[in-house]
Amino acid sequence: MSTRPLVLLAHGSRRPGPSSVLSRTAERVGTILPEVEVRTGYVELQPPDPAMALEGLVDPVVLPFFLARGYHVVHDVPAAVERHGSGTVAEHLGVEAHLAEAVAQRLHEASAPLGGLAGLDHIVLGAAGSRQAAALEEVEAITRLLETRLGREVTPAYLSAARPSVRDAVSTARTRGAGRVGVATYLLAEGRFHRALHSTGADVVAAPIGDHPAVAELVVHRYREQVA
Repeated sequence: MSTRPLVLLAHGSRRPGPSSVLSRTAERVGTILPEVEVRTGYVELQPPDPAMALEGLVDPVVLPFFLARGYHVVHDVPAAVERHGSGTVAEHLGVEAHLAEAVAQRLHEASAPLGGLAGLDHIVLGAAGSRQAAALEEVEAITRLLETRLGREVTPAYLSAARPSVRDAVSTARTRGAGRVGVATYLLAEGRFHRALHSTGADVVAAPIGDHPAVAELVVHRYREQVA
């Protein structure tokens, strides 16, 4: 297998912790691909920036560590690779069964005190939202994958920039007779968006996807697509 280096570029946070989802995922990837140098960076808000993450690398595979095809995926990450002068941009995390698996497991864990999914009358997928039509189409697509995995109807909803809002989706479900509503979280990490889900009126809010093993497996899959 090629030993091209791999760089994961994520959004960044105003409150970076000592161990981020990105760094923990990179560690998991490194155990699966021990021969590959794996680096991480952020497109804004915290170091290392893309230039620092890419410094000294020749022909890296650069993976946008984002769930949906928003502005950073379409513009910022390719621009960083172009400025670096070599490398290719892999597909972002995107619509994959790996992510549906991770979201489903987090919801199973959160709903356990109510008896599992059987204790929920309706499920809402809580996503960040975007003004990019392609990003919203991907949320709709991951919703369909989640429905297949759970065997349940799921309503996609958003925390910003798109409709319906998660709060409105929860309220609509109750109006239609749902007693207990659960939110499956389509976010990678803790932060203000995840905190906002707890004020939507849902009975259950799943944890973010985080460093679920399925995410690392997806990153490895994206890398191998590029070096095959």
